[in-house]
Amino acid sequence: MTTIPRNVLLVTKAGHPQAPALAGTIAGWLRARGVAARVAEHGAGGGPGLPVDGCDLVLVLGGDGTMISVAREVAGRAPLLGLNLGRLGFLTELPADGWQEPLARVLEQGVRWCERLGLAWEVRRAGQPVASGAVVNDLVVNRGALARLLHLALALDGEDLGRLRADGLVLATPTGSTAYSISSGGPIVHPGLDVFTVTPICAFLSNFKPMVLPGTAELRVVVEDAGTEAFLTLDGQGVVALAAGDEVFVRRAPAGLKLVDAGLTTYVSRLRAKGIIE
Repeated sequence: MTTIPRNVLLVTKAGHPQAPALAGTIAGWLRARGVAARVAEHGAGGGPGLPVDGCDLVLVLGGDGTMISVAREVAGRAPLLGLNLGRLGFLTELPADGWQEPLARVLEQGVRWCERLGLAWEVRRAGQPVASGAVVNDLVVNRGALARLLHLALALDGEDLGRLRADGLVLATPTGSTAYSISSGGPIVHPGLDVFTVTPICAFLSNFKPMVLPGTAELRVVVEDAGTEAFLTLDGQGVVALAAGDEVFVRRAPAGLKLVDAGLTTYVSRLRAKGIIE
């Protein structure tokens, strides 16, 4: 989909030394070209949240972690374009120096974006919901500080899928397939696919293999044992403590990640540049 941006929200990472001044420079540059521009700091704590309503582009100044966190809050209400102030920069396409030319092209040719799958999750305890939310990258069911295996049972659309003993389990979107999932032996998944992956972490005496499931599926993970601490980690940025018998339900989120393609790189070139493939 392509739209000409007329109202841009610039979101800066809280506490970043470069971000406020750079955001001010870009906002002035946009206004000089007839584009409304506002600046907001993300992650500063408190406040009503990001003023996304009415924006047709959110420009995020930060790293991949900031992009993921902002994407969860924006929840598909506007497309996101990242300007890399971090290290990896897999999701943040614009460079911190030399952003003018590609951003001018976006203003002239329009915002081209695609929507990537997000995952909604809900934890139920004794049949009652106790926590819920959505992720952009991944959900990880993992053990606590003690080196004891988790006993997990899985069901796909209500049908028994199997059991495993492992350090944990990674449920990843295509966007998150190149994060913790790939380190655990999961596949690289092209972001254009409507699927998510299920990958065990250091499974013990188990023939449960990594799986790729359709985006329409619902997965249920049950923590079966009572003797081991268990946690649900959300995009590596939040955590929910799990108890024995807890059920984690995972399905497609109502809105995923709307990511702008500025035309500077391709998916394969980013995989190669970041050392994911040779």
